[in-house]
Amino acid sequence: MKKIISLVLVAVMLVFCLASCAKKNSDFVATDATDLIQEDFGIAVQKGNATLLAEVNKVVDAWVKDGTMTKYVDYYTALSDFEAGAEGATKPDAGDLKLTWDFGAATETITVYTESGFAPFEFISNGNVIGVDIAIMSEVALNMGKKLDVQDVAFDTIPTCVQQATGDAVGAAGMTITDERKETVDFSNIYYSSTIVVVSAKDKPISTVKDLTGLKVAVQEGTSGDIIISKATTTDGYKYITENDAGEEEEVTIKCGEGTEVVRYKQYALALEDLKAGRVDAILMDKLPAQTMLAVAN
Repeated sequence: MKKIISLVLVAVMLVFCLASCAKKNSDFVATDATDLIQEDFGIAVQKGNATLLAEVNKVVDAWVKDGTMTKYVDYYTALSDFEAGAEGATKPDAGDLKLTWDFGAATETITVYTESGFAPFEFISNGNVIGVDIAIMSEVALNMGKKLDVQDVAFDTIPTCVQQATGDAVGAAGMTITDERKETVDFSNIYYSSTIVVVSAKDKPISTVKDLTGLKVAVQEGTSGDIIISKATTTDGYKYITENDAGEEEEVTIKCGEGTEVVRYKQYALALEDLKAGRVDAILMDKLPAQTMLAVAN
């Protein structure tokens, strides 16, 4: 009997330890990487598809100019927080924002390649992919008398998917405009600018890429975070051009020392679980999705 009681007590203590020791989202913080410049998002369009690119730019430019883009970002941020059960989150009022698009009897299709784990730009709601990028492309399709076919794929495959598509296709996934990606696709005008952050323990915040030296750094495959840290761990380092105080262009090089390990994931949710479990030390990612991810109280 004593043995049984002891085993029960051990089990209870183990459960209590797991519950009390488990890391929560609130134990982590997203800190701006001060040694990086902002990232500009654009819709990736098939190279040479001037008609589709012009229609995308028409919507992007109008929404940025009249503030509609900001409204969509704010609305979908609040909605994703609410649906994820973020502490204190309430269901947002869409106001005058259009949330549904009637494509009628349209037979021609625009294929949208995206990755749904990047709220507020795209996320799953009631079994459907919604968000800022889907709203942009829904408006484009409506204007062109077409309909949307949303394909949820791995982020790092999106430029190739767009390049190899046989009909009208775009990559809409909070995608940073880079020279490397421009070799595969054309980009729309900028519709949102973001900063890269380091998600790490709140009691030990990390504010630069350089300070990731010697740590296990989680990234989503093919994202800006992946590109930056992967190059920063090479001999040449990660380089970018910026403007100094005198208004002159200068090249900045960021390097991480030996022992830095890059751990790649298909989804940020998996990276966060490993961060909470202590299997990685930090996540390098875009700011707004990071804040949305950490807002969930679990």
